[in-house]
Amino acid sequence: MVIAGLSYLAGAAFIKGNMTVFRVCIVVLFAILVFVLIIRASKFVGVIIQRWIDQLIYDHEGTATMPEPKLTKKKKWLAYVVGPVVGGCIIGTYYLSMEGYIAFKYMQPVSALYLVPFLVHLYFLQRPRIGPLVLICPILYTIHAILIVAGVPIFFTGNLGILNMLLPVFGYTFLAHVICHVYSRYALKKLKGLTHLEGDTANGD
Repeated sequence: MVIAGLSYLAGAAFIKGNMTVFRVCIVVLFAILVFVLIIRASKFVGVIIQRWIDQLIYDHEGTATMPEPKLTKKKKWLAYVVGPVVGGCIIGTYYLSMEGYIAFKYMQPVSALYLVPFLVHLYFLQRPRIGPLVLICPILYTIHAILIVAGVPIFFTGNLGILNMLLPVFGYTFLAHVICHVYSRYALKKLKGLTHLEGDTANGD
């Protein structure tokens, strides 16, 4: 969402001739890209950040170990390439829409051509650490695109046209993660009931 928002600001600033804002957005986007690549390249850094997030949210529930996804060299290099390519596609879609080459109402269907495969790719890259429920996001995004192409007016026009990509991506991603979170809490509760464990004693590490 940060990348999408900054991409929008960069495109809008470029069209309006505000090169200062444009340059700032590009620098921040580049810094984010470098940070993401460092995390992806360094297993040590990625593990530290993941553990910090897990402890912040779930520390009171205990811990359980899970095998890390086994990535071949080919998959690792593919992961390094896919991210920047998708980021470039997002910026390109915004730019072409602002220039009038892509109608605002077709921004979301066009973006589905690369975002849906990307989201599915992320799922296969990270399993078994994430479950199939995260696929709710690309499924809903695909349905949204099909409905627009079929003529259903679920899109913004005019100055709000840029939201045609931003809102579905944010909304469906947020919905998928909320469902995953709620299901994980339900599954943990059922597990505690089956094993007669309560609170911090449910520690599988």
